[in-house]
Amino acid sequence: MPNTTPLQLDDQGVLGLLRDFEALRIWEVLRSARTAVTVAELAQATGLERRVLQGHVDLLAKHGLVDTVRARKPRKSVGYRVSTERIVITFDDGCAESVARATSSSESVRREFERCVERYADPAFHPALGVRFRQHSIQHFTKEDFAELRRRMLAVVEFLAAPRPRPPQPRGSHAVSIPPTPFCNQAISIRLDPIVGELLPLPAVWMTPRSKFKQSTVHKADKTGLPGLAPREREVALALADGLSRAHVAERMRLSVHTVATLARRVYRKLGVSSQAALAARLAGHSRRKLGER
Repeated sequence: MPNTTPLQLDDQGVLGLLRDFEALRIWEVLRSARTAVTVAELAQATGLERRVLQGHVDLLAKHGLVDTVRARKPRKSVGYRVSTERIVITFDDGCAESVARATSSSESVRREFERCVERYADPAFHPALGVRFRQHSIQHFTKEDFAELRRRMLAVVEFLAAPRPRPPQPRGSHAVSIPPTPFCNQAISIRLDPIVGELLPLPAVWMTPRSKFKQSTVHKADKTGLPGLAPREREVALALADGLSRAHVAERMRLSVHTVATLARRVYRKLGVSSQAALAARLAGHSRRKLGER
């Protein structure tokens, strides 16, 4: 899959696309499928009319977010798949009109969120019944913590509740000394509103000022410590580092165990490791010590 190419908020139709939440939901369905999907398959999965779905797909293709895949067995009609793993929008932070568009887009996202929470709220969890979950915490997060949080969004509550690791002790320091106190640098508020009904998920759209996007240096290695890995290789690496078996990874990614094994071998070769334990240590930023080494 090619690298993410940002859309320009000032380009014609981009702001309208960001406000077309149903089309964005279809993009997220396609992204989750990880394979080419026909309009008929989309209709079966979402319950929407084919005519409506075709309009959404055409809009996404117009902005380069979806690629068309020619029909081939066993698929008898044209398929569609996402052209990027992430939707990135940039705007001109030196232009008041562009900043206003970005602010307007953010407000529309907030209103859509509130609308969905109100419309799809689970009555069994209504505040009047006294059942509501909120968590507030103030933590110190390192860069590694942020990388871990991004890839563990499905378990974000457990991650925040986990104890923070002690910083490494400086060489030559006395055993009784303690490392500097990691003062809090993040105030986090998590709110979970249980909802019911057939609401399709929205993708995470990244919006960034154009100046910051241009200044950012492109590195092969990302913040998860996975240099030069393809998207599927990266997902396999993260899953194996979490301790999942290859069979479990294959089931989660909807691939064969043989394909996962092939991807794992590529990951091991690129990262210079030879086992699942070494991979986990590599991603955790630790070099494994040899027996007897201190």
